[in-house]
Amino acid sequence: MWQPKMTLSLSALEMSSAETAEEHPSPFANISAVVCDHSYLPTRFGGLVENSLVYIAGFVVRQILRKLSCDVCRASLVRDAVPSSFDESYHLLALKNNGGLVIPSQGTVKVLRAAERVIRRASTLQATKLSTVTHIVREEIGTEDVFLLGEHIEETQYGIDNHHSNLLSLAVSVFLKIRLHHIAKLTSLDLQKGSTRKKLCKTVLFQGF
Repeated sequence: MWQPKMTLSLSALEMSSAETAEEHPSPFANISAVVCDHSYLPTRFGGLVENSLVYIAGFVVRQILRKLSCDVCRASLVRDAVPSSFDESYHLLALKNNGGLVIPSQGTVKVLRAAERVIRRASTLQATKLSTVTHIVREEIGTEDVFLLGEHIEETQYGIDNHHSNLLSLAVSVFLKIRLHHIAKLTSLDLQKGSTRKKLCKTVLFQGF
């Protein structure tokens, strides 16, 4: 006697069951939704950004020098001249410098480059806080003597707030203030986009709009 063949249904309804869900828990159950232990931003930016960072770093150093009294720390932030290898990131500074610009040390540029990565990563998510940026930059720099202070790092009255730490905090603080001002300006321009009265103020008033 002929019997119809059994057909297999692969529908999601028949494949899922409470028992299956208990036997096969989600492999992502214990993984945090936000993974912050690795940044996929580049360790170096493009030539335009790198040159801008070096140029701004000179301004940052000039601001910091007004607040520093330690000669060793002051000297660690600057260079006497553009690197002999003529790093391409110093190209803009070399073109603009007629003798009055500050040439930042490579260690200073490295700290600001790390801060820039943090700012770019956080600007689209939430307001960037100084404490957060400084903390992440400290973790990235680690124990590396970026300012080439040597034994001078230990010349401090307090255990953690040594000269290296103070320089890093000052550099990040001044740089972040500049970047937040720039971000705010760009945001304002974007909000004002298409505003005829803002762009053509006198024309609008004379025409009686």
